Amino acid sequence: MGSAADTLKTKITRTMLARSSDPDRISRRAAWLRQGDDRFRHRHRGARLRMDGPRPERLTCAAVQMRATLTRSGREYVDLVYRLAAKAAAGGADIVAFPEYSGLPLLGMIPGMETKLAHAGSLDEAAGPAGDILGVFRFVGPYADRAYRGAFSSVARELGIYVVSGSMVLPGETESHSAMQSLGYIFGPGGELVGKYHKTHLMPAESDWGVEPGDSMPTFSIGGVIVAVPICMDATYFETVRIARLGGADLVIVPSANNEPYNLWYALRGIWPRVQESQVYGIGASMVGTFAGQAFTGRSAILAPLELSPGGDGMLAQATTYDTEEVVLAQIDIPSLHKFRAENPLQFNLPLYRKYLPELYRAAQAARRPSAAQLSKERNDTWER
Repeated sequence: MGSAADTLKTKITRTMLARSSDPDRISRRAAWLRQGDDRFRHRHRGARLRMDGPRPERLTCAAVQMRATLTRSGREYVDLVYRLAAKAAAGGADIVAFPEYSGLPLLGMIPGMETKLAHAGSLDEAAGPAGDILGVFRFVGPYADRAYRGAFSSVARELGIYVVSGSMVLPGETESHSAMQSLGYIFGPGGELVGKYHKTHLMPAESDWGVEPGDSMPTFSIGGVIVAVPICMDATYFETVRIARLGGADLVIVPSANNEPYNLWYALRGIWPRVQESQVYGIGASMVGTFAGQAFTGRSAILAPLELSPGGDGMLAQATTYDTEEVVLAQIDIPSLHKFRAENPLQFNLPLYRKYLPELYRAAQAARRPSAAQLSKERNDTWER
């Protein structure tokens, strides 16, 4: 009897999630929001940047410092996304970047999850006695993914801007059908999908959950400007941004969610040194606020090489707080970046790198514990059995 009741409960929950994540309902809600927004009453849909147009010389960027919260439906979620993106668009933004784990609010679609999260000290605790938070992400994954994509695509279309969604743990694209990855999307001014990216360096907690790391650092064209999106921990390693720069990137966008007290020196582990090393512009978008008993902090910013920043500190604009919602805007100048690179070229010593790096990486890998990918594969094999 218990098994039959559980099956019925699961079926009802899935039906509710399917309705809540209906992309058509989300799209209609986004259109309604824009129609009632006086800031855009006289603006036609479309953007200054076009996929097939010439590369713009200047680009206005926005970093969303988003407060962690819960939404009970896809319609509530698109309200949240629209409110933040519209504030950026009203300030002239061509591209708007959201933070890592920007999809966490969608956990509120699960009946009873709001109460669990309110009394939990962590996501693992909210997942129940087994602490299988990945199981929660996997259960809600198909519905969260379509609500997530529907919200960001609709908002990009209604505001006529490029939107970088940040990230969420969603069903991945690996050989294992049960694999979950931290991933995000870029949508263009027509609501079209421009690209998809994955987190390649996981936090210890994500590895413990069984999240699969990505294995690529793709670049994308935003109106002719080449961008890459390493996620949070990815920017702790210089290799990821160097790969992006060598892949042609002029702009690197780093969504982050740091569940630790704010500390300037901790913050400098990430995007700031990567921008200086690789001679790119950067957007850092941070998650803030308290979620499942954990406090997220960070100061969102638009960054540039030292020589291209007015104060000589690498900052074009920065949030004034590290724990409240803000939208940060600044303009980047692509010709100035290219001129700076030509006058200060990076000097690579390829024979030196070939001599040491491959063997050093292999030795370091061999000395480590089993990799996160291996541990995750073992978990997947267990689940599949």
